[in-house]
Amino acid sequence: MSNETKVGILAVVAIALFVFGFNFLKGLNMLSNSTILYASYDNVSTLTVSTPIFINGLQVGVVKDIYFKDDLQTIEVEMNIEDDYRIPKDAEAVITSASLMGGVVLNLKYKSVCGGADCAQTGDHIKGRLASVIEGVVGDTGEVNQYLKEVQKGIGPIMDSLKANVSDPNSDDAISKSVRDIAVVLENLKASTANLNKMVLSSRQPMNGILANAQSLTGSLDQRSKDIKGILVNTDSLTNKLNNLDIESTLASTNEAIASLKNTMTSADKAVGQLTSLLEKINSGEGAVGKLLNDDSALTSLLSAAERADTLFKDIQERPYRYIPIKSRRKVKKYDRQDGKN
Repeated sequence: MSNETKVGILAVVAIALFVFGFNFLKGLNMLSNSTILYASYDNVSTLTVSTPIFINGLQVGVVKDIYFKDDLQTIEVEMNIEDDYRIPKDAEAVITSASLMGGVVLNLKYKSVCGGADCAQTGDHIKGRLASVIEGVVGDTGEVNQYLKEVQKGIGPIMDSLKANVSDPNSDDAISKSVRDIAVVLENLKASTANLNKMVLSSRQPMNGILANAQSLTGSLDQRSKDIKGILVNTDSLTNKLNNLDIESTLASTNEAIASLKNTMTSADKAVGQLTSLLEKINSGEGAVGKLLNDDSALTSLLSAAERADTLFKDIQERPYRYIPIKSRRKVKKYDRQDGKN
């Protein structure tokens, strides 16, 4: 056997194993005979390929394929049923909820078994139906209705007794008291609602005035916003003008003026220092002015000298001949005698 033949046989076996494994994963057993049935639905409620098919809780097959029919409205479900099970033609394929947590399964339901011609054959269509949520959870709705009837029979007398206690104003039952209290609360709430309605009606006119004032205020604010906008435009223009000014030259001139003022202040400080030193010397008695201000004897001597000077000046005025050079002293004495007679 050539290598090419061996490779071909190996490829065929690999393909066969792949197909078998793929169908096995889908729940299809290719080694056993099966019956292919079809059912149509308007809604399959998340039913998927390989979903198990049950009869009374026993799995008898899987969903082989799901696809739309030509009208793109009806959904066709292809079911693979193991050949060991005979399905009547009047059977119903019901999609029901698997549990409250989600998921669906396909249940085959029928009333009687079949025995020959009335059994479905490969390619036949059976009726499909989507069960309601309640039916999927609790099962047969007839049993649920019967259970509800029994519950109603038991609850009926209890409700009648409770109604009688609630209607009796003298009943001390806690439920009756609670119901009466609730009735009182509802009456109070009704009265409060009526009062609130009156308050709303009475405040409607002031409310309209408030809204009118608010509208007027809004208009005023709008006008003010326009004014503010103009102010901002003017401010922007002023800023541009300031930016165009020769700020650097102005600052240089200002700095020069400040430097000159600083020199002036320095000179003033020196003059004040010299004046302070002079005043300190005067206060300490240094110099003529200091002695005059601090030494009374110097002042007295100065006053005495001033008096003598004044006497001298008066004598010069009255007797000038004494101070004019005269060759003869006798003439001076003569003038003195004349002044004494006068």
